[in-house]
Amino acid sequence: MKTGFPCAILFALALAPLIATSTVAEEAKSLLSAVPAKTAAAAVPVPMRVPPPTKSPISYVGGTAIINFVAGITDKTVAELAQTAQNAVISGADAVRINISSRGGSVHAMHFAVNVLRNLPVPVETVAMSQLASAAVGLYCVGKKRYMPDGSGLYLHQQSGYYQIEDKNAAAVARENEMSNRFYDDLLRDCTSGEADLSALDYSARDVVIDAEQAVALGMVTGPMSELNAGKIWGVAINVLNPDKSPGMGMGFPSYR
Repeated sequence: MKTGFPCAILFALALAPLIATSTVAEEAKSLLSAVPAKTAAAAVPVPMRVPPPTKSPISYVGGTAIINFVAGITDKTVAELAQTAQNAVISGADAVRINISSRGGSVHAMHFAVNVLRNLPVPVETVAMSQLASAAVGLYCVGKKRYMPDGSGLYLHQQSGYYQIEDKNAAAVARENEMSNRFYDDLLRDCTSGEADLSALDYSARDVVIDAEQAVALGMVTGPMSELNAGKIWGVAINVLNPDKSPGMGMGFPSYR
């Protein structure tokens, strides 16, 4: 029986679903392959997080403890100095550095500080950061290593103490003055080179100002300031300051004679 449709038309109708399916598949494949490229093109690069720099941890195991002594030499300030140095050693410091700016004060207080620092089980170094006078020079001389930057100076002056005294205590005051002078003079001799001309230190009849260059020649300076930049530091620096801000409280140079 004839249907009225040519065979070619019937064959084409039979293939139509397959052609349509193939076309859709190709379009879908094209769309799918385009999505990642489009997404990649639209993506914004995210910078990698960089952690902030960390500070070096403070070392409490070994190193040099730094003490800035900016004060007159009184019982209170040297007690604080001694305690600070002792606590640093107890807590792990294996050396102590004292940066000094002082115009002196009590010889008895200086005597105490010197004996405490001499008996520490670690080396002590001192730096004359400005003009040091009188008892402060004795504190400077306690350092096994001693340093002075340019512009610093050491001021020695005649000792005083036994004037306007009564007969009954004259001998005792004179003896005390002799002991104090001998201790101070011994400090100065320990602070200088045996080959140096020590006549420059004779302050018995006049006052003496020693600058950094002269101190080097006398052996009162043991090395250049650049040495202080090397080595490990213990803990954080500690300040010892004048507790009494009264004008002239142990902080004025004696008048030149």
